[in-house]
Amino acid sequence: MKFRKPKTKRPEICLSLSCKDLLEVKHEIAEFGQYAQIIEWCADRMEGAADYTKESFIADAKEVKKLCGRKKLSIDYKAADGEEGEEAQNKAVRVMRWALEVADMIDIDYACPEAESLIKSAKRRRVKTEISHHEFDRMPDRNEIAEIFLKLEKTGADILKVACFAEEEVDTYSILEGASAYSQLKGAKPIVAIAMGQEGQVSRICAGDFGSVISYACGSVPTAPGQFNARQLSKYMDKYYKEEK
Repeated sequence: MKFRKPKTKRPEICLSLSCKDLLEVKHEIAEFGQYAQIIEWCADRMEGAADYTKESFIADAKEVKKLCGRKKLSIDYKAADGEEGEEAQNKAVRVMRWALEVADMIDIDYACPEAESLIKSAKRRRVKTEISHHEFDRMPDRNEIAEIFLKLEKTGADILKVACFAEEEVDTYSILEGASAYSQLKGAKPIVAIAMGQEGQVSRICAGDFGSVISYACGSVPTAPGQFNARQLSKYMDKYYKEEK
């Protein structure tokens, strides 16, 4: 099967952290941070996240920002343990608005009813936005993948992320082909394309060939199916992109 590829560029590695407290964040960044250019703090995984106030959240966010040093900080908050339904959505929106005071980038779920409002607020504060669409139980075909990117583009976000689950290795072709098709359009925005699961791991290495600008890795604990830790991903990319030259 042949792919039409955009110009190859090695993606940045984002170290995605699911930690229970700031001490764990510190340890994970110390061990894996050198292999990443972006640190994603999954704030909803922190113990007591459901009780965050603006003051306590910003205090923690500033501590994480310090630990990042010169690396970019992305903040993600979907729902803490015990939060669900409309209450969870409202809390996520509040936290994302708080995050704009500290983060370099925020990750917004496409299903969030306030997604476009958050994106506009982020632009005013010059904070980058990533709009995300996940399919945890299937892999759409390449045409549907391309259409999803087009829908995400309409939100005005800076980066468009599509992550779908690959049950078989062949499923990875769908997301890479769909990503490539979108990336070749005039005016296409930067994207992230991920085939989740063990069968989709190659997408985390080679997706830069198809337009992806970021590849997600974990520290000690995966935050999504099929993730390499940042050290492993960096090693694989070193070999892959050296051979591509």
